[in-house]
Amino acid sequence: VARVEPGAVLLDDGTRLPAGAVVVGIGARPATAWLAGSGIALGTHGEVLADAHLAASLPDVYAVGDCASFPSARYGERLLVHHWDNALQGPRTVAANIVGGGREVYDPVPYFWSEQFGRFVQYAGHHADADRTVWRGDPADPAWSVCWLRGDRLVALLAVGRPRDLAQGRRLIGSGAAVDPERVADPARPLKSATV
Repeated sequence: VARVEPGAVLLDDGTRLPAGAVVVGIGARPATAWLAGSGIALGTHGEVLADAHLAASLPDVYAVGDCASFPSARYGERLLVHHWDNALQGPRTVAANIVGGGREVYDPVPYFWSEQFGRFVQYAGHHADADRTVWRGDPADPAWSVCWLRGDRLVALLAVGRPRDLAQGRRLIGSGAAVDPERVADPARPLKSATV
């Protein structure tokens, strides 16, 4: 895209695409360039590489929020979460590690929410390595959910207008409880009743 004009998008090859509306998603990048040469290890996205306790690569330095990635034992990979809930949860772990001298591990169930076109949208978990998708309701309806399973475990959930699904699903993800996919698929049943 070279530029956006009233009623159109102009591409760099001269192509003009008519557009009544343009949605731009630019993503997020941690503003960590100021750390260059400091000894703080940065990841491929420019984020501070924190360990499972949110400690950075230098002694007595911690990193939280959307500028830091952390290894998730729950998901078996390093996560970089760009939502204020992550920035709210991380400092509790850091405080426990600083004050208590403990080795508190940070491995939350990632969470975010948004309001889109009058609908409350919530997501919990991380579905990159899910092997099954289960729908709860019809996405054409005002309220529905989609669940991602890995084996018989719920690993992520997107809820549109179904906050109870989100709350119960987030607890199921956190506990690692096994679930029955057929019960998960029934939108009339509480999600918590899908455990086996």
